[in-house]
Amino acid sequence: MRITFSAHKDLNIKFQSHRSRDYTNPYLPVNQTAIEGIVQPTVGPDGKVKEPESNVLLASIENMQYAVTVDVLHTVFSAFGAVQKIAMFEKNGGMQALIQYPGMCSPMHPTGYALDLGAL
Repeated sequence: MRITFSAHKDLNIKFQSHRSRDYTNPYLPVNQTAIEGIVQPTVGPDGKVKEPESNVLLASIENMQYAVTVDVLHTVFSAFGAVQKIAMFEKNGGMQALIQYPGMCSPMHPTGYALDLGAL
């Protein structure tokens, strides 16, 4: 799993499902959902991808050998702070997830790293 900052500031979770969860609003209806309009990172003048700090992380899940669920992501990312919302979606043939925290992500967050979920 590759982790970077997302350009999103607040995830709009309309209902709880196996692919999205709003931990701050348990009263949302339960249904299936999809997320559209994922913002691509911008490139700086030096040609490198600029990753502005954000309260939302983007996790790109590659080579899925195990079932990755909202609950698994919540367990993994709760180690870095209180997770507010999670939204999973498919893009370019791969699975991605947006994980929202209450405030800006600190240097303790795993951005720019790769995690192996096989140990879970």
